[in-house]
Amino acid sequence: MLGCKASVQSYTHARKAQKLLEGYGISCEIRRNPHMDTEGCGYVLLTGGDCTGVSDILVSGGIPYKHLKNVRGYPG
Repeated sequence: MLGCKASVQSYTHARKAQKLLEGYGISCEIRRNPHMDTEGCGYVLLTGGDCTGVSDILVSGGIPYKHLKNVRGYPG
């Protein structure tokens, strides 16, 4: 199944994004980023669905993110 990996800076942003996405019926898991990048993204959201839809929802909800990447094999 296709999923989306989104990097966010803080747990607060990750939690808000999770609540927002789940409100749209998109399953979401928060994981700590073991390799924090230079932009300070400490958390990763793993979601079901394509990154285009995830991006649209996050932008409309005012939740900042740094990177989005489509991933295969998401069990959501």
